[in-house]
Amino acid sequence: MATHIGIGFSQEVNTALAATKAASQAQEQIQQDNIDLVIILSTIHYSPLEALLSVRKILNPLRLVGSSAAGIILAELISLRGIAVLAISSDEINFGICAATSLDTQDPREAGNSLARNAIADLDQPRRQAFIFFIDGLIKNNSPILKSIQEVFGNIFPIVGAGSTDDFHFRKTFQYYQDRYLVNSAVGLILDSATIRVGLGNKHGWKPLGKPRFITHVEGNIIRTIDHKKASGLYEEYFGEEAQSLRSAPMSRLAILYPLGIRLADEHEYLLRNPVSVLHDGSVVCQGEVPEQAQVHLMIGNKDACRQAAMNAAKEVKEGLGGKTPKLIFIFEDLGRQKLMGRGAFAEVTLIKQILGYDVPLIGMYCHGTISPFRTSQSIHRTHLQNENIVVMAIG
Repeated sequence: MATHIGIGFSQEVNTALAATKAASQAQEQIQQDNIDLVIILSTIHYSPLEALLSVRKILNPLRLVGSSAAGIILAELISLRGIAVLAISSDEINFGICAATSLDTQDPREAGNSLARNAIADLDQPRRQAFIFFIDGLIKNNSPILKSIQEVFGNIFPIVGAGSTDDFHFRKTFQYYQDRYLVNSAVGLILDSATIRVGLGNKHGWKPLGKPRFITHVEGNIIRTIDHKKASGLYEEYFGEEAQSLRSAPMSRLAILYPLGIRLADEHEYLLRNPVSVLHDGSVVCQGEVPEQAQVHLMIGNKDACRQAAMNAAKEVKEGLGGKTPKLIFIFEDLGRQKLMGRGAFAEVTLIKQILGYDVPLIGMYCHGTISPFRTSQSIHRTHLQNENIVVMAIG
């Protein structure tokens, strides 16, 4: 039994040319006639329909999913412009794919349940190993969708995902599904195999500042008060007038460098939340839900901490593989980390390869929020939407 993998990439300006080159490179590497799965990752510089048609013309896969990204992560480089194509042909892994559309108007619980059940329905076997999905990162609060996905799948295997992004433009993201590109949607991929093993690591590296505070009033993803005072007061206390940037610019540098850290009762890690905006009454809007009465800190990160987090995530992956050699590495990384790391971002990839292997095929994206459980080296736990994290996943 074998799994064949091909990865292609192009930075050509013309969409059709870039997609054709990326797909052709993947085809040359994989050297198989029957392609079971294709994943397309593309930055917003390209027409999604043209990219889709060009990739399908070359590879003609049985199943196809993908997402818009703020940047492409590969074994050789990181690029903030381009189209990447992953092609897989395997007689040891089965794939099921799914899509949920119109998430901006659909009931979140129904959407998540439908997404998960459709993925299962597209499979013939029950030996599920992992679920990977891409969801519109501009949805104000996708935590209810995530919860309903988990209701269907439980905690038996990891649920991993990424928020599709348009790189801080906050206008429109897109997802790929078979012969269509979608907006306001989610697309998913479930892996089924009796022989493979999945390793997963999830870290951020941010540290708490000052004394703990408590979230005293919250409504879903909107923090109304911290210590019974307006939530934005925490930023004003530390940064004075500079805190006004949270109101004037979505995902300002202040929000990226100093996210909120939520201490969850059943986890050892802080759950990070970037302030997406601040309302007129000082309430802080986050990308995902926040529990009431939870302990909260301002958090601070730096480049050294990011590099260490990437290394620690890769070590968790290696432990999770249980001695198996990885066949493929995925990296989903919150775009805030790229803004912090700048030209030094590739150092994270180098550290990951040092631990998991220099010759292992590797593909990933910068996204608007990652989705992953904590502490996966020992057991599977509840999945969370997270900011400022790097998620490393390997199939072995």
